[in-house]
Parts: sequence; C-alpha cells; structure tokens
Amino acid sequence: MLACLAAGRARARKLGLSWRWRHVAPRRCVVVVDGNSRRTSLLGYRLERDLPIVAEGCAAGGLVPAQRARIGRGVADMLLRGRDTEEDGCMTLRGVVRTTYYFPQYEYECPSVPRLHARLSITVDLIVAWNFGEIAPEVLLEELHTACELVLEELVNKRSKRLSFAEPIHAADNAGLFRYMPGGRSPAALFTELKDLRKNVRHRAAEGAGPWLGEHWEDVAMCLEQLVRHVNRQITANAIQSSQTGKMGSQAR
Repeated sequence: MLACLAAGRARARKLGLSWRWRHVAPRRCVVVVDGNSRRTSLLGYRLERDLPIVAEGCAAGGLVPAQRARIGRGVADMLLRGRDTEEDGCMTLRGVVRTTYYFPQYEYECPSVPRLHARLSITVDLIVAWNFGEIAPEVLLEELHTACELVLEELVNKRSKRLSFAEPIHAADNAGLFRYMPGGRSPAALFTELKDLRKNVRHRAAEGAGPWLGEHWEDVAMCLEQLVRHVNRQITANAIQSSQTGKMGSQAR
C-alpha cells in the first residue's frame, strides 16, 4: 500500500496535482488529491495502468505476483471510486481484476464513426504519455494536428477532394462550430498556430514544440472535444432526418 501511495504522489506531481495522505488509525489512512479535474482524470487513467505493476514488484509474503497486481489495481479502484461516491465509513482495500469506475479525460467517443473513434483513443494515450515525459513533444504535436484534421474533415468535408488543413479550419469557423475560449482567444487562430508550427517542426526541424504544447495542449484538447460533440450531434441529426424521410416515403406509398 505504501509503495502505491508513493507512486501515486510521484505521478500526481507530474500533473501539477496535490497528493497528501495521513494515517488516522492502524491500517487506515486518508488520501486527498486536489487540483484540476481533467488532470485528475489523467492521473486515474495512469494509476489504473501503473499501480498493478508497482504492487507486483513489491515484496509481500504469501502473495504471488498476480495477487499483488490485483491489490495495486484495487488501490487505483478506491481512488477512482472516491471521486464519485460519498461514504461515511472507510473503503476496504481488496484486490480486483478490473476497476469499477472510469472517468474519460476528454470526451472523444464517437462510436458511429468507428475509424475516427479508434484514432482518437490513440490521441488520448499520447496526451497522457506526453504529460508523463514518455514521448517527445514533436510526437504529440503531430498527433494533435492529425486528430484535429480528421475531425474537421468529418465535419466539413464529406467530399473525396483532399483539402489543406487551413480550408476545413476556415469552413468550421464560418459554420460557427468553434466556441471562443476564456480570454477571447479564437480556436481557429489556435489551430492555425498548430498547423504552422507542425509544418516547421516536421519539414524544417524547427524548435518550439515543447514550449508551445506546454502552453496550449489543453486548449487544443478541449477544442477537439467540442468538435467531437458536433460530430455526434451531426450523426444524430442525420439519423433523425433519415428516419423521418423513410416514414414520409412509406406513407406516400
């Protein structure tokens, strides 16, 4: 348990979160995690993967590695449950095969577009990996550019003609698909910066990917989430329209 708590604190610090714990009785402790809600979700995502590995490597008499891994996953499960439940009593640590709660970092799910849905799951993995220093900033920059381009293509370019990234940005802005961010910053301007920096980094080996992402990755991630919502709304609206058209045709016959 102590090894898992120490590992959790180390990962929380990577995300700029506060992680504290204190013993309130023998074999009982209180863990408090404070900070940005989305980053807390990123932490939960990573602990679900890492704590079983941490616990598996600990020395614990009478437990085989698989049992220790389940205990580590149980620690992650308690932390995830603690975000969503209010319990007067203590939660008991038990080994689990899988966690019972899941908090998506960003709502990128669009199952009606399977190819895009699968691609965006990779985007989430790389966002988490970059925050923990596991990939170079240039990799995340390329991934965010690709994800934004694919979502915009789905929204504003149903034709087979290939458009430059600037064209769907302009089309989405004209269609009112972007919402202005705090401070009045334009998402269209942000995406244009992303496009220009990615071009210079990829084709001219330019510097600057790390500092730019450090300042803007969360803004891009949230704009992307807004666009995915538009994709899902568009699909729902098209399904309703198709259903109504089908009913009208059936009545006419």
